[in-house]
Amino acid sequence: MEPLSANDITAPAPLPQTPKPKQDHGPPVVESTPMSRRCTTHTEDEVPKRADVVNKFLEDDISDRLEVSLDDFATLILDLPDDWQIRDDFTLLPDSEAVKDAFAAYLKVAIGEVDGENQKRKGMAGHESGLYQPLANLLNSLRDGEGRRVGKDIDEKIFYVQDPRPVLGSLIARKPDLGGIYIELLKLTKNKKLSDYLAKKKIVGVFWGLLLYFIEVKHEQGRFVGLNVKKEETGTPTNGSSRSGVSKQHGSRQASQTAEPSILPTPQSGPSQSQSTKRTRPYEGPDATMARPNKKVKSHSTSQSNSQGWRKSKRISKRAGPSSRSQSDMLPSIAHLVSQSTASVPASTPLNSTSTSFGDEHRPGVTIQNRGGKKKTVEILTSQDYQERAEAERKAEKVLTPTQGQHLTRIQCASYAKEMLSKGFIRSHAVGITADDTSLRFQYYDRSKVVESKPFNIVNDEVKKLFMAMVCQLNKLSTENLGFIPNLDVDGFDHLRNPKQLKLPHKNGIDPLVGSTYTFTGSDGRRRRVKITKVLYRAEGIIGRCSIVVEVECLCTEAGCDWHEEGKATTKVMKISFPSMTRPSENGLIVEARSTAESSGDLWALNHLPEVIDSITYPYHEETTVQGRLKKHLKDDYEERVMRVTFLDKLQPLSDLEDPREFAQVFYDVLQIHQWLYERVGILHRDLSSGNIMYRRKNGKVYGVLNDFDLSSRVRDMDKGATSKQRTGTRPFMSIDLLNPDWEGGHLYRHDLESLFYIMLCLACRYEAPGVPAPEPRPYSQWFSGTDADVLDNKSKFFLNALGKGLPVQTYFSGFDEGLWEIYTEIRSGYMQRPLVHTKPRKSGAVKNSTFEWTTMNEHVSYAMMRSVMSSFEGKPLETRWVGNPDH
Repeated sequence: MEPLSANDITAPAPLPQTPKPKQDHGPPVVESTPMSRRCTTHTEDEVPKRADVVNKFLEDDISDRLEVSLDDFATLILDLPDDWQIRDDFTLLPDSEAVKDAFAAYLKVAIGEVDGENQKRKGMAGHESGLYQPLANLLNSLRDGEGRRVGKDIDEKIFYVQDPRPVLGSLIARKPDLGGIYIELLKLTKNKKLSDYLAKKKIVGVFWGLLLYFIEVKHEQGRFVGLNVKKEETGTPTNGSSRSGVSKQHGSRQASQTAEPSILPTPQSGPSQSQSTKRTRPYEGPDATMARPNKKVKSHSTSQSNSQGWRKSKRISKRAGPSSRSQSDMLPSIAHLVSQSTASVPASTPLNSTSTSFGDEHRPGVTIQNRGGKKKTVEILTSQDYQERAEAERKAEKVLTPTQGQHLTRIQCASYAKEMLSKGFIRSHAVGITADDTSLRFQYYDRSKVVESKPFNIVNDEVKKLFMAMVCQLNKLSTENLGFIPNLDVDGFDHLRNPKQLKLPHKNGIDPLVGSTYTFTGSDGRRRRVKITKVLYRAEGIIGRCSIVVEVECLCTEAGCDWHEEGKATTKVMKISFPSMTRPSENGLIVEARSTAESSGDLWALNHLPEVIDSITYPYHEETTVQGRLKKHLKDDYEERVMRVTFLDKLQPLSDLEDPREFAQVFYDVLQIHQWLYERVGILHRDLSSGNIMYRRKNGKVYGVLNDFDLSSRVRDMDKGATSKQRTGTRPFMSIDLLNPDWEGGHLYRHDLESLFYIMLCLACRYEAPGVPAPEPRPYSQWFSGTDADVLDNKSKFFLNALGKGLPVQTYFSGFDEGLWEIYTEIRSGYMQRPLVHTKPRKSGAVKNSTFEWTTMNEHVSYAMMRSVMSSFEGKPLETRWVGNPDH
């Protein structure tokens, strides 16, 4: 991909004013990014992942999937030429003995077809595992017209059986039934037949970076991919979130939303945004949590305020929230899908390892190091343990209806794609196949869309021939066409282009990015190579910008390189993300803000803004990439993205601070620079989170820095329509309005102020000291582990219920107690005073006698209020950098 030209610096915007309501009876309408349930960032905060929460995000991704014909999938996704049937390089060998034997062997297990006599014996295979090796042999028999054999070309790709061993690289054990890797990884010898080798060898050392594609196998006679389904067999999944049998899927999220979580007055919305839905996404955005242990301190008791609580408002009717669910690290939970039809499947044991041996070693346990330096030992299950667990899962699947089975299968496949995109090498898309006996389908996942082929049956001769051509084409695709980004050299070698260079065992284990190098041409024309020294953050997810943030050092040896100081490379931060092409670039917004500070004389602001060193944007050209072909085919139904590589000066995370007063100064600085950006530059940040508040230290003093402008918007453009189909915000710190699916008032300035309150609250209540989590049960954990409905319900109750004992502020952060309580009471008062009206605009266009001011909730949530509280700490004033407009 060739980089785009550097972003032009946009002229400073006119000074914006706080938006005024367009209707006296409703909130101001800000038609910013629509509230789609796609890309909202999430911080883990060391809270266990819940299967039902993670599944919900995967359900949202697949709910907007597109189904295309098998021919279209072959040409759009796999780039199979239209004239493949008459091209010499696509001449297949369907009559070769190897192919015929492989097909016969697979059909014998799948449908009991023996010796071409079409004798179908139902139940030939005891369960789906009997299909694994015959299917792998079939796929491996499909070579192109050259008739290549294993061992001739070292860059051959190969299908192998992965189940029941999980792929290494994440604590949630995932085990696709078959995988595709390079033959070189198997260390084959000339004396071994491939089929015998794969049948006997138990492959346990594959991590997500090595997986090229995956295959999920079922033995349900095609019903789990949508074929051979009788009318009486169809049904609704127990969780009510799947709809099958249509070409394009939309809105399953709304169908699955069964609870009415908000128990605060629901505001009347402004004009409806018909294209808007709302979704929150976990683990999206460079939110390194505050839980980064620097040193262990003694446990302190929780301090409690003696402030009095309030009576419940008579205007508020309490609605039942969603029932609590048990936590599990299994993804997905089959027991969750089959509900009470079967016993719960045991939760998967976390699996992690630094070994990449391909032998079936006995390893009862392995010590892993978490972020922050903490170590713990987790159990490594034996082959028999995994076999027993797999059998329990298969039994659970047997009680599912075909519709439930299709939904479960889609979730399973989406989970593999998520891991490939989030835990492996950096890539833009992933491909998989689902095989249900003789019925199959292809799947494709990228940062904008999930695309499926229609299910097909390989018993049909014409379909079989196309299927064979697609498998051959899949094996021919370059690593770039399989989604791996170019110019990333792993382990010192670009083995994705030349697998012969791959070393085993991989010296960096399952986290191969550390030690990797990335080569690029900067905006100044200089060719640079940087080495990744530390992974700061990797987003988990399929659809969205999915940022990767790493520390790098320049390996350039040219004289005059300004990335070195006194002959030594300085540490920089590199961020790679996949934002919408229509969204303003982070680099452009930061440059605009810094230029405004310099031209206006507000030089103080430079200390509180990140500094971009370079930024390169790579488009996806229509004629060369799958994304370009999809955009051309789907037009407005496909969100075109770019790959953006941004280099910034290194900043320090909140967890590195050790003085509560310095924390207070950083938060106060962020409040001021946030207001300055809004008032002077016309930029609303829209994603305040613990990971986006950082600091730099100069001459012994700390300066709070507001970081990560990926989701920011220019205020002057926010009423011109959406810049992306994705939502903004980090869910634990999102305002109640933005969590509410009925809110249609857009993202307002005060929503960021509410987020800042949640950030300070979580720091003071969830940590005994910087980087030291408070004892369990930690306050507000559901904000980090629950669904959006759970968080909305919990935050609503947080403001509704009288907190007679005050806020659970930890002793170390007791200096925040009084200020947090004052902000809490103001936000609570604003929500409690809001009119309880219908959430959709009435035809009459007005609600009589309503004078509520929506922009600041009757001045309860404003910059002036926050500044009056945050400008001092423990009775002593903090350093004020800028006063700003007191009317905001």
